[in-house]
Amino acid sequence: MIQLNPPFDKAFYDIFKPLSYNLATISILKGLTCSKVYADSLNPSWAVTYSNNRIFVTGNYMKLGVMKALQLIVKNGVDIGKKGYLIYYPPKSSNKEIGKHIVGVKSYPNWRNYFTLELDKPFNKIELLEGYRIEQITEKFLEKRYVNIEQVKKEMLSERSELDDFLNKSFGFCMLYNDFIVSWCMSEYNVDRRFEIGIETQTNHREKGLAVQIARACINHGIEEGYKYVGWHCWKKNVASNKTALSIGFRYILEYPVEYLEVI
Repeated sequence: MIQLNPPFDKAFYDIFKPLSYNLATISILKGLTCSKVYADSLNPSWAVTYSNNRIFVTGNYMKLGVMKALQLIVKNGVDIGKKGYLIYYPPKSSNKEIGKHIVGVKSYPNWRNYFTLELDKPFNKIELLEGYRIEQITEKFLEKRYVNIEQVKKEMLSERSELDDFLNKSFGFCMLYNDFIVSWCMSEYNVDRRFEIGIETQTNHREKGLAVQIARACINHGIEEGYKYVGWHCWKKNVASNKTALSIGFRYILEYPVEYLEVI
């Protein structure tokens, strides 16, 4: 097993191609997201990489070297307090139970859906409910003492190493009710005029259509910045998230297997 940092040769773009629907892999290969790639050689038959708690495996991934790489990633994560990881498999993978071979975790296989939206025309206007407003996440916004601001900062760091890194490379918007941040939508893995959406709404403000409106704000900004595609990932069983993606105009592309590793 070898550990590699960018830049990467074409062989690594080829082996990660089945996972290219997930922009994290492309961002890592291009050196835009800080991470390592583990592989068996410079002409790999398998490869592993990760971003925060997301682990991506590809190629002939049931090899001993893959297990060693995953064990190392999990160990390093546990040392800094991580409680779990999610393994992303290529679509149509036949074996989805690597977790059984990793010490110190309990594994739960599952499925996620992927949707995409082509940004080829002006997007729908935002329609706010009475009492709600939308603000862009900026340095000045982060200085305000809004309720839930720490949750917003935590989400900003789910991909980026620092808040400034997010502000320089990504963008996001928050929905507020008085001084309470009740929903947010942020771009993730901005690369090649594409980005993905990370979105959340506080429990007591759900079923009001807020997710649709905050997503529109984020997508509108993406259009203004010249982006051409946006991706949406969600759990296959999350009916609300799937319906929200479709109602915004996203097109269903595929389902893919994942495996949650709970640290025990």
